[in-house]
Amino acid sequence: MPDSTNDTFRAIFDLLPTPVVGFDRDGRHTFVNPAGCRMIGRPPDRLLGLKVTEVGLPPELAAEIDANLERVCTSGEPYSHSLQFPSPAGPVALFVNLTALPGGAGVLATATDITAQSRAECALRESEERYRNVVEDQTEVVCRFRPDGTITFVNDVYCHVFGMRADELLGHHWQPIAHPDDRAHIEAELATMAPTNPVVRIENRLRDGAGRMRWMEFVNRGFYAPGGELVEVQAVGRDVTDRRAAEDARRELEADLRAKEQQQKYERQLLQSQKLESLGVLAGGIAHDFNNLLTAMLGYASLSRMRLPPNDPIGEDLKRIESAAQRAAELCQQMLAYAGRGQFVVHPVDLNALTQEMSQLLATALSKRAVLKYNLTIGLPSVQADPTQLRQIVMNLITNASDAIEPRSGVITLTTGLIDADARYLAEIQAVEELVPGRYVYLEVSDTGCGMTDDVRAKIFDPFFTTKFTGRGLGLAAVQGIARAHKGAIKVYSQLGKGTTFKVLFPALDHPGAAPAPAPVLPALAGRGRRVLVVDDEEDVQVFARKILELVGFAVTVARDGRAGVEAFAAEPHEFVLVLLDLTMPRLGGAEAYREMRRLRADARVVLTSGFAAQEATSGFEGKGLAGFLRKPFRADELLKIVLDAVGS
Repeated sequence: MPDSTNDTFRAIFDLLPTPVVGFDRDGRHTFVNPAGCRMIGRPPDRLLGLKVTEVGLPPELAAEIDANLERVCTSGEPYSHSLQFPSPAGPVALFVNLTALPGGAGVLATATDITAQSRAECALRESEERYRNVVEDQTEVVCRFRPDGTITFVNDVYCHVFGMRADELLGHHWQPIAHPDDRAHIEAELATMAPTNPVVRIENRLRDGAGRMRWMEFVNRGFYAPGGELVEVQAVGRDVTDRRAAEDARRELEADLRAKEQQQKYERQLLQSQKLESLGVLAGGIAHDFNNLLTAMLGYASLSRMRLPPNDPIGEDLKRIESAAQRAAELCQQMLAYAGRGQFVVHPVDLNALTQEMSQLLATALSKRAVLKYNLTIGLPSVQADPTQLRQIVMNLITNASDAIEPRSGVITLTTGLIDADARYLAEIQAVEELVPGRYVYLEVSDTGCGMTDDVRAKIFDPFFTTKFTGRGLGLAAVQGIARAHKGAIKVYSQLGKGTTFKVLFPALDHPGAAPAPAPVLPALAGRGRRVLVVDDEEDVQVFARKILELVGFAVTVARDGRAGVEAFAAEPHEFVLVLLDLTMPRLGGAEAYREMRRLRADARVVLTSGFAAQEATSGFEGKGLAGFLRKPFRADELLKIVLDAVGS
């Protein structure tokens, strides 16, 4: 090579930051650039002409370099290798390229400092080793997978839990060991992962080594490239099967408790219904026998008064008999009301007007130590009710409040008002049946008396329960029954030593409705010899009815039960203009007797009598041509009116 060319290359080599060293075939230094001198730590005059083994390098390193130079000179092939070189500034890692010079002139060596790279690789290896050690020491399962789901790493715990070797998992998708029903959920949750939301928690089921499905909670962390592309996902999971089982057991227990509470509520309602049903049966028997006796008492008293001359002193005594019988009839109706069988004669009632009409009567029922105040809301809607039964409620509540005040002085306040009751409010009210949310008119009686304990409050609606030294009948039990029969309910507030409030709610009418028509004036009473058949199993009722009807000119035939009544009617079906038929009788009841009579004569006119309310007693007779209904006990004028109405006077 010309000297000018050599000079040019030498000038270039001198400018290079990379060490460049030339060797002849004997391994002696023939050239070294400044970077090489700095690396070796000697100036050129102390290097040129010296062999590698003569420049003070460690013997092992010098022997390795010398052998590599010999290798390249002999083969003529380039050779690269890494070595640790003891430079004056400290050990450096070098990557050395050995290239044979043309014509076998020697070897040119270039060295690249890879110390930083070597240290980085070493640190990476150490980091990976530490990561593996940490991961392998975990009690949680750990796996890593690519965005396509291919598993790239699993720790020993993962392999142990799921009963698979690492080579059976690496390179495969995670889906096969997941529960089929959970795969879509896992994919959907992983899809929410983003650089701004790199951590996603997922609970799902995986199949363990024994083939059982285990609930696992995984914390999935995404690793992203600088451009925001997902590179890999690391999932760290722990077994939560026992926790899930405990939660399931807790939910099942709560469900069982709710079911038990519902069952207990149902049983309480059933028991209450059974109590009411039993009392209803009792009340039915009482209504039949007791009302027959009262019918005779009222009837004969009213008949006797009709026969007396005006201003006869005996008439006053008979009126007292009628009054006593009427009070006895009201007690019977209280029992029917408590049993929920009080289907009353109802029409729109103004609660304010009703309470004001009772003011004088209420004053007589009060203790001398009690003061009654009225707080009536003007413009209340009417309620559909039986006014007689509403009076009974007012009287019972006022009487109880008066008793609660004694022996101290106190105040009783009677309040009326309107409330929009929602389902939550109605659920807290003393009611057997579920009430319908809406507008309710209420009657509230509060006192400043002794109040009640929780035990007493729990029993106040039981029949014949009392805290007084003597009982006074059905009391609040009747109030509850009347309210229930009117689709209403009672709410009770009480604090021991401070007083009690009873709030009775009734559904408000949307429209006030028409006032009941006044009782029509009776026409002249004249039977004109027409025949009437009286069918009743109570002899006193038979005789009373016969005497009243004969008094106004009817011809009367009596029968002691339903079978005898049908036989009497069958003998002359077209001779009777009317049949007065009791509902409850032995041998053949009123309903069966009515069917037989209508079979014998389709247009037979029948007035039904019963101690039950009209709606209940006639419930099986709708559309069957019943001529009328007369409730027991009845007075002489009531009997005459309905008979004459039925036969057309």
